[in-house]
Amino acid sequence: MPLLRHFVPAQYGNKGKVWDIHSLSNGIVLMAADRGLLTFDGKNWNSYPGSIGFTRSLHAVSDTLIFTGSDMDFGVWRTSEDHVLHYTSLYPFKDEVQEVNEEFWGTYYLDDKAVFISSKNLYIYKNSQLTRLSAPNRFSSSFTADNKLYVVDEGKGLFLFEGLDLKLVFAYPEGMNFEIKGLYKAHDTLMVVSKDAGIFKIKNGKPVQLNNNLSELMRQAKVFSFTSLDEEYLAFGTVIKGLYITDKQGHIVHHINKYKGLLSNTILTLHYSEGGKLWIGLDYGIAVMDMQHRINYVYDFRGDFGTGYTALLKEDVFYLGTNQGLYQAGWQQLNNDKEYYSFSLIPGTAGQVWMVENIQDEVFIGHDRGLFVLKDGKLNQLSEERGFWNAALFGDYLLFGNYNGISVFQKKDAQWSFWRKMELIAGSCNQLIVQPDSMLWVNIPNFGVIRAKLDANLFPANRTIFPENSFEGDEVYLSSDNEGIHVLTNMFHYTFDALEQTFNKRDKPTLKPSAAGLLPGIYQPKPLQGEYAFFPIHNGFALQANHLEPQAGYQGVQLVLKAIQALNNSESEHYQDDATIPYRLNNLRIECIVPNQEHVLYQYRLNDAAEWSKWSPDNTFEFLNLKHGRYKLQVQASVEGNAIPGQIITFRISAPWYYSWYAMVAYFALFVLLIYFLRYWQSLTLRKQKKLLLLKKQQALREQAEKHREEIGKLEQERLLSENEELKKQLKSKTIDLAGKAKENDDKNRLLLTLKEKCTRAQNSQGAAGQHWGEMHRLIDAHLKVDDNMFDLQMNELHQDLFKKLKQRFPDLSGNDLRLCAYLKIGLNSKEIADMLNIQPSSSYISRSRLRKKLKLSPEEDLYDFLNGI
Repeated sequence: MPLLRHFVPAQYGNKGKVWDIHSLSNGIVLMAADRGLLTFDGKNWNSYPGSIGFTRSLHAVSDTLIFTGSDMDFGVWRTSEDHVLHYTSLYPFKDEVQEVNEEFWGTYYLDDKAVFISSKNLYIYKNSQLTRLSAPNRFSSSFTADNKLYVVDEGKGLFLFEGLDLKLVFAYPEGMNFEIKGLYKAHDTLMVVSKDAGIFKIKNGKPVQLNNNLSELMRQAKVFSFTSLDEEYLAFGTVIKGLYITDKQGHIVHHINKYKGLLSNTILTLHYSEGGKLWIGLDYGIAVMDMQHRINYVYDFRGDFGTGYTALLKEDVFYLGTNQGLYQAGWQQLNNDKEYYSFSLIPGTAGQVWMVENIQDEVFIGHDRGLFVLKDGKLNQLSEERGFWNAALFGDYLLFGNYNGISVFQKKDAQWSFWRKMELIAGSCNQLIVQPDSMLWVNIPNFGVIRAKLDANLFPANRTIFPENSFEGDEVYLSSDNEGIHVLTNMFHYTFDALEQTFNKRDKPTLKPSAAGLLPGIYQPKPLQGEYAFFPIHNGFALQANHLEPQAGYQGVQLVLKAIQALNNSESEHYQDDATIPYRLNNLRIECIVPNQEHVLYQYRLNDAAEWSKWSPDNTFEFLNLKHGRYKLQVQASVEGNAIPGQIITFRISAPWYYSWYAMVAYFALFVLLIYFLRYWQSLTLRKQKKLLLLKKQQALREQAEKHREEIGKLEQERLLSENEELKKQLKSKTIDLAGKAKENDDKNRLLLTLKEKCTRAQNSQGAAGQHWGEMHRLIDAHLKVDDNMFDLQMNELHQDLFKKLKQRFPDLSGNDLRLCAYLKIGLNSKEIADMLNIQPSSSYISRSRLRKKLKLSPEEDLYDFLNGI
């Protein structure tokens, strides 16, 4: 059957059932659904709510003018500048209460008139005027045939709409009232398709039932929708048995149902587009079939045979190698007029089949379990080695690539048998090509391509290895033709250069065959007896009829401008072709598309001086930070390698505000002001410089004065330090003098004490003399007391601050302790202190130890530092 593509409700926003389908000349499809109007361009679905009720019918005059009919409403859609459809109601009675609500299930456009049909009335809209024709009894359906509009009345029959009148074509015969579902012309005879009464022809103004197999089949299948396919074929959508496509002679060409891929056997509406696609509105979802494609598909929705990997056509027997085994069927059994396909498994072949080849009238089967040969209906196993991929004939030998290298077979006594494994080549050799000059090419996945010269003993000499990573892309495939050896990947096409001994990459990316659902790594079909070619696809296989002419030039296929979006970080707007776009929106996203076509590649260039982009399936082109000016975008597209007419899109980016005339005036004024301010600034700068120079001089003088003051202060400090040292020396000298005087006084006092003692004894001995000695005694005592007090006063005067602080902190200190502290503070050593105190040096050490205890000093503390710190 033709390529069938499905869309479940979730893909188009769960908008309910689709009741009517129409297509534009550019390929975009419109659909009337329960919840509004749908549009589809092959990639993107868009929905528009329109009226409140279910949308039941539509007719698209162009992409900017669309008429629809719905529950209690009909109206017109127009496209705005931002490429969005907007609805306007034309029904004048939607706010009125009526006995029977009108449901407009028929919408047409004939002779500049829009026609809307409900069960009660027919409305004609032209030149903003609305005319109503009431139904003779009750309208039940309406159709177009041969560019004429027909309306069916339940009680009266079939009418032809002409001008503003209804002309009776035929009346229902008495006792015969059938529901009409379609009309078509055959040999100038009007044919009527009924829901459950078969097919009729109109003869002499009366319906005459056809007595043929097709009429009976349609009666049983319950026709619900109908359309003509060009001039030769008919499509019947049924309630029970899916879709039938026949010729006008009644021969079934295709019978497509759930067994063959439809989501439902109930077909609500059919539409055949100019591009040769049949759109099918199902009870669940939507489907589309490409009726003009040379490739037909056989899917295994019943689980009968699995996924096809290889095939062979031999003597009208079709052999199919799948993941489940080797199947066979009669070639005629693959015609699509059957309810389902019938295949039978060849016993003993269950499992994965990789290869089926007819070599010297024997069918060789490469299997996961080994190598088999089928001859005269008998299956024999030639090898139990695992995984035979393919075969190549080399003289009297057969080379088989398998999971582990290449196995060589030779024929003896009319029987093929294993000879040996080929040397130096290991790994999974899934492709072998032998050229006439004994050159062997081997493709080993995840390793690379090997080129080797085979000698008479099949030894691969002069091997050259082309690593797989030397080819950009994945799924490396090896092929040969008249041009030589090729390597294809999913990205590029490489051709072997025999002179340079290397592969050269072509500029254009690899173009895969147009078959849908191909297994990975498939770039070319397998020929079947010349007239047909086989494609392995998921859950089935595909067959290409080579004897049929390919679609000529893709007539009617157009490259369409979908949108021009100008944007920045905070806003975006849509524009039409040749628009002027503000500079703030100088980032553009332009979308073009070839609607509802497969295998489309695009390229573009901006302005003539630019280079063309690489071919890519991406149909959205982005341009960032465009400068102001006029631009011309040229877009080209190819469908399955066939070029179609391109598009030229022009637009202008307006100049930014700072390039406008008022900006230029402002610039001139600013320039004048700038000159004025420069001169003013120059004079102001000169004054500032003079002032700054003066300040610098003043600052220099201040710094010099400060430096002079610092030098004076330094000298004064040095003088004070010198005086301080001198005072310390004088203090030390004074203290020493005092200590010397104290020693002299002490010596004198000892002498006087001695004299006093002697006077005392003299006094005690004589009375009169004792009086004189007593006076002498008093004079000596007075002298001693005066000398002692003088020394204390002088010591206190020199060290009064030290003694005051010591007495405050240590009240237990004696006079000798205080003197010892004074001696220590001025730096006297132990010998000098001993001489001053007239004691032994050892006693001086003992005095110092006692003093440390009174001062409560720890062993680590220095007595000298302590006294100087007070």
